[in-house]
Amino acid sequence: MKASYNALRALLIVANIASPLAGHAAAPPTHDLPSPQISKALDALLLPVNKAVIKKFKLAKGEHGVLVLSVKKGGVADKQGIKPGDVLSEVHGHKVHKAVDVDVAVSRDLKAGKSDIALAVLRDGAPVAVAAVITLEEYNEAISVTEVSSWESDTSETSFSYSEYVSEETQTIESSYESEETTVEEAMTQEESSSDEETSDEASDDSSEDDGGDDAGDDDGGGDDSDGDSDG
Repeated sequence: MKASYNALRALLIVANIASPLAGHAAAPPTHDLPSPQISKALDALLLPVNKAVIKKFKLAKGEHGVLVLSVKKGGVADKQGIKPGDVLSEVHGHKVHKAVDVDVAVSRDLKAGKSDIALAVLRDGAPVAVAAVITLEEYNEAISVTEVSSWESDTSETSFSYSEYVSEETQTIESSYESEETTVEEAMTQEESSSDEETSDEASDDSSEDDGGDDAGDDDGGGDDSDGDSDG
C-alpha cells in the first residue's frame, strides 16, 4: 500500500514539473510565409518576396524585392505615398531582397550626404515613381515595436490576417529590430572593405604595368651598353 502511494506521489510530482514546461513551448507558425522585418528607413514592415508571398498576395509572377506589409501612420513610407501591398525592388539602382538591404542602401546615401532617395516601386504590377526624402533624424528615430500590430496594412487579401501573422512573428520582429543597427553597420563595413580591396587591386595592376615599362626600358639600355663594350 505504501509503495503504491509513493509511486502515485512520484507521478504527480513529475506531472507538476512537466506541465509548466509544456505551457512555454513555442507554437509552430500557422503560415508558410517568411519572417518580416522593420525598415527603420521607411517606418514600414517589409516581407521578402518569394514564391509563397507571390502566391498568397497574388503578385505578378517573377516579381522580386520586398513587399510592404504595413506602414506606420505619419512615418516615412506613409508620407512618401508608399502603400501596403507595394513591392519595392530597388533603392537608387541597388536591388533589394530583404528589409535590411533597404536600410543599408539608405544608410549609404545618408552617409554620403544624400537625402533624396530614388525607389523602384510596383503597385498592382505597374511601376510607381517614388523619390523619397529621408533625413538622418527620421532614420534614427526609434520605433515602438509594440505598435507594429496597429500599423496600416493591406486588407484586400481576406485569406491573410495581419494581426495573427504579426502576433506569431512578434519575437522575430523584436529581435531583428534590436540587431538591425549592428547588421547594417556590418554590411556597410564589408562593402567598404570590398571597395578598398578593389581600389588596392587596381592600383597594384597600374603599378605592375608601370614597372613593366621601366624594366623594358632598362633592358634596352643594357643592350646598348653591351654592344658598346663589344665594339670597344
